[in-house]
Amino acid sequence: MYCHSLTASKHNLNLQVPCEDTPDGYVGIWPYDLEIPESEYLDLLAALRVWAETVQSKYRLYLTRDEYESGPNGR
Repeated sequence: MYCHSLTASKHNLNLQVPCEDTPDGYVGIWPYDLEIPESEYLDLLAALRVWAETVQSKYRLYLTRDEYESGPNGR
């Protein structure tokens, strides 16, 4: 698997978001373990959704360990 260095920044908050190519052929993005306030987490999810749509690959944005979203590229 290939790990991506995915950094998200807003104001004074800089986050390293876990993200990697998976053996199943999609980019997995796992922000749910980041310890940030809910309002910032929701902002991060919105930004990650926009970013994920620019990736020329299937993706899964994990909201929890078992729940994920995928867009047109990640079905």
